[in-house]
Amino acid sequence: RRKASLMTKRSGRTAAGALGSLASAIIAFAAGAADLRPHSALYELDLAAARGDSEIAALSGSMALEWADACDGWTVSQNIRMAITNRDGASFENVIRFSSFENRAGDRFRFSMKWTAAGETVEEFVGRAENGPDGGDVALTAPEGESLHLPAGTLFPTTHLFRLVDAAAGGERRFARAVFAGTGRDSLHEVVAFFGREIAAGERPLPRAADRPALRELAGLRSWPVSLAYYPVGSREPRPDFEVAYRLLENGVAGDLSLDYGDFAMNAALVEVEFPPPPAC
Repeated sequence: RRKASLMTKRSGRTAAGALGSLASAIIAFAAGAADLRPHSALYELDLAAARGDSEIAALSGSMALEWADACDGWTVSQNIRMAITNRDGASFENVIRFSSFENRAGDRFRFSMKWTAAGETVEEFVGRAENGPDGGDVALTAPEGESLHLPAGTLFPTTHLFRLVDAAAGGERRFARAVFAGTGRDSLHEVVAFFGREIAAGERPLPRAADRPALRELAGLRSWPVSLAYYPVGSREPRPDFEVAYRLLENGVAGDLSLDYGDFAMNAALVEVEFPPPPAC
């Protein structure tokens, strides 16, 4: 029982960290490349690989992602459901709900993450953060009364990723900065981003586009391969905590994703996308 619980916590924590950071990455890079379209997307999750001493035998689930323009900032919400089965055949349902708001100036950030397993709360991480030239402070309401300090130069997710836009538009292929994602105490990372060459419109249609009209409409857009590596701040380890790779379309939608945590990896396949009308700001 204890072994299964540790497996569930490891899987849930890393998924929350990577997926919680992912939505802003998907949106912000595209903002400098073309007209940005707030959207909701649905991804199906499955196990890509289990390596070494990994306890995971099977994984399946879904991720619902919504990005919206809140006029004075940006909101992200995610609902992740994962059924994880260990080598002993025990299965656990993990539900991770994450939401955030970041103002357009990039100096205020609110976040909420709740993770449940088998119907019981495993972890909550809720609070707000403010940032400045000399660093920032995070005040938490869950766990109540706790606080964190952010070193100078730390960025919140959307601000960081708009900086990525500038780097990519300037022809750079690599960009690294410290980012606080708001998905847990260990969500302060040095994020190293790499950009591949542009994929021309119509060059490589998305998987499943032939059967799904909403995806078929995306075939006429440019896209870019993007990969993100997440390292603990100050770490000298050669390998990151986790890596995310995906194909980014110019309107802000991410195609299929690959998420690699070292001892296991999973795929997130895009199956649906919708574009709500813009807000009346």
